[in-house]
Amino acid sequence: MKKKIIIAVAAVVLIAAIVPRFFGKEETAEYESRPTVEVRKPEKNDIILYTEMIGTIEPASKADVQPKMAGEILEVYFQAGDYVEAGQALCRIDSDALTALKLSMDSASIAMSEAQRTLSRTQALFATGAVSQQEMEQVRDAAESSRIAYESAKNQYDLQVEYTTVTAPINGVVEARNIEPHDHIDTSTVVCTISSDDQYEIQFGISDRALENLTVGDSVQVDKGGNTYEAHVTEIGTMVNASTGLYDVKASVPQENGLTTGAKVKLTVVQDQALDALTVPVTAVNYSDGIPYVYCYEDGTARKVEIETGIYDRERMEVISGLADDSQVITTWSNELVDGAQVLEKSTENETQAAAEGETQEGEQQTEASSASN
Repeated sequence: MKKKIIIAVAAVVLIAAIVPRFFGKEETAEYESRPTVEVRKPEKNDIILYTEMIGTIEPASKADVQPKMAGEILEVYFQAGDYVEAGQALCRIDSDALTALKLSMDSASIAMSEAQRTLSRTQALFATGAVSQQEMEQVRDAAESSRIAYESAKNQYDLQVEYTTVTAPINGVVEARNIEPHDHIDTSTVVCTISSDDQYEIQFGISDRALENLTVGDSVQVDKGGNTYEAHVTEIGTMVNASTGLYDVKASVPQENGLTTGAKVKLTVVQDQALDALTVPVTAVNYSDGIPYVYCYEDGTARKVEIETGIYDRERMEVISGLADDSQVITTWSNELVDGAQVLEKSTENETQAAAEGETQEGEQQTEASSASN
């Protein structure tokens, strides 16, 4: 009798160990039949899109040097590529006009001297009463007129003498030399071109979309010959250039090795941006008839949520409306993922599997204990 009781107890224990194992496996299989999804809340990020432009380097300031008088070039004091300072002599001119002005000045000087001598004699006669007051005033006026005529002739001569030496108007580098000794030039001749020595100006064009994100003072990246430079926007046009269809922009960059006047460079500027924007992974966004939507996780169910999107890059997409900061966005894709589908969050799946494995281990331990007692 006692032996029968022991066998009965062992059987009960064995059944108790086996039954949960079978039912546990069935429940686990039920959970595993649901698609497993990863869930993430929207994040605040900056999305910045860049575009590349081609620009041309020009001097920030440039001066075409022209003489102020016509004549023959006697001497030239510079070469192309030379650095010159403001006021430095560039060339000297011999002018027939200068000779004529010298003769005119000398003639005026003689006339002034003669008028002064006449005034002195008349003053002596006026003192003795031999000359009337009227005659005295006429002689004095003539002397003053001759003095004024001489000063005028001298000023014109001195000015032309100054013009015979052509000087640099600014500090900079001579871009081109256009004259040689003995050349005959006039006031329209460009002796040389000088570009400023401290800054370059880069001219380029941007689209109306990029225009919205560019302001004076913004920095832009400049690339040339494998080197990178930083430029700053100094001017933005307000009208479209009819020949390019773009807005003209100028940026200033310091003169450095590798940058030369007339060279083409690549510029990188901001085309569009969304700062501190609510974003989701690009892979989480789906489309139906052109309308973007995501799936959100709600208590084990996938819910389709239409959203309004903005700009995007390779990883993130801006969400303008449709989601909140605490929305649970499903970021994985499955062909079983539809509105209202039952889904298993990845962390929940792990917990379920762990629980099932725990029950299995417990059942096995109970079975082993029963066998040992027998």
